Amino acid sequence: MKGVIPDTLKARALLLLTLVFVVSHMISIMIYKENRYASVVLTEATDFGQRIMGIVDLAYRFPANQRNDILSAAQTQFLTTYPDIVPIKAVACQQDGASSEISRRIFQPFETRPSYQVDVCVRRFGGVWPLLGQEQKKRVDILVNIHFPDDETASFHAELPEANSLFSDRVIIYLVVVTALALLLAWHLILKLIAPINRLAGAAEKIGVNLDVESLEEVGPRETRVALRAFNEMQVRLQRQLHGQTEMFAAISHDLKSAVTRLQLRCDLLHDEKEREGLQRVVKDMRFMIASIIDFVRGDSTEEPIRRISLGDLLASLCEDLIEESVPIEYHVDQTVHLYCRPMSLRRAIQNLIDNACKHAGSAYVEMQVQAAGVFINIDDQGPGVPESRLEDVLRPFVTVDASRTSTSSGMGLGLAIAHKIILSHGGTLRLTNKPGGGLRAQLYCPFGNPLRS
Repeated sequence: MKGVIPDTLKARALLLLTLVFVVSHMISIMIYKENRYASVVLTEATDFGQRIMGIVDLAYRFPANQRNDILSAAQTQFLTTYPDIVPIKAVACQQDGASSEISRRIFQPFETRPSYQVDVCVRRFGGVWPLLGQEQKKRVDILVNIHFPDDETASFHAELPEANSLFSDRVIIYLVVVTALALLLAWHLILKLIAPINRLAGAAEKIGVNLDVESLEEVGPRETRVALRAFNEMQVRLQRQLHGQTEMFAAISHDLKSAVTRLQLRCDLLHDEKEREGLQRVVKDMRFMIASIIDFVRGDSTEEPIRRISLGDLLASLCEDLIEESVPIEYHVDQTVHLYCRPMSLRRAIQNLIDNACKHAGSAYVEMQVQAAGVFINIDDQGPGVPESRLEDVLRPFVTVDASRTSTSSGMGLGLAIAHKIILSHGGTLRLTNKPGGGLRAQLYCPFGNPLRS
């Protein structure tokens, strides 16, 4: 069923409307066809009764020995006459409402001729004719026996022609045109109805990378306005919570920096060289911790303007700058692609990944690959890698896996976390994998459908 039912709401709604439209029209055509057939048969039965009465009146004016010639001359493609009656009892006549109405229509012209005795038998009056297919054609077979006042008899047999099929070329073309126009109108209306859902989806992607984007305009039907208002209120609450946490971190960092400065002054006043050196190491560690926390908080900053840049040029420039600083890296960038991003933030994230590789493995190899859906930047090293069970953990703040890397490594475990946050804020992903030949690969992916573009 998953392969039959469409995946999108638009396609499902259109399929449902199509089924309802087609089924309702087919049922309407079946009902109309049945009623039309009955009307045609009753009209033909009335004409048949009047024709028989005309023939009988004409034949009665002639002597009995000449009536057979008159009856023979009155025969047509649908009407057969016999001089002798066919016993009604020998024929399987049908008794139902439709047959009775046909008999009444045939009797009606003879109401002004009470001297004639008329017997009518309706046979093979089928049920509902299939809408398509010709195997069970509905026909009305009628037998009429006439007794003249002079005791002569005559029988009339007719098979009333059926109504023409409704499914002619013109009707089929009409149905196709009407169905196509109805589905086009339905598609237009469906697009207008689900437009608010698309707006919500787009807004959700935007606030995923930038919480301070403009709120949605609350327009449309009442249900749509309620949903948009709830979404805007959620965005405001998220802004309040995130900005409150950022301000709290900034305030704590400021107070800690002031305390560390005072601690440094007291440290400088110590006369004991050994105690002063030990306390200075503590102050240095505290300064490093505070700076790391500030860097991590700054990773959520959206103050930098969004610009369209050449990612290949940015990557090549970063690698050249690091090489000039004697950082042991190699890179390969043979093509470029233009993206909307915060250039300084993205450069910082890539540099963090390179620094992480150089710190734990001694060197790094950087490569950019452009594909149809987006661009990949791979930062490879030849270090010991990371245990498979910890590959996701090391992307979280304050998580380190020093045992799996070199024993000389140090840090608070914020480098990868900062890079991860920056990349997520650009609508991309960061994935760590151990290479089969040894070493770790940090793969940055940024899709071309970046929400920052809109």
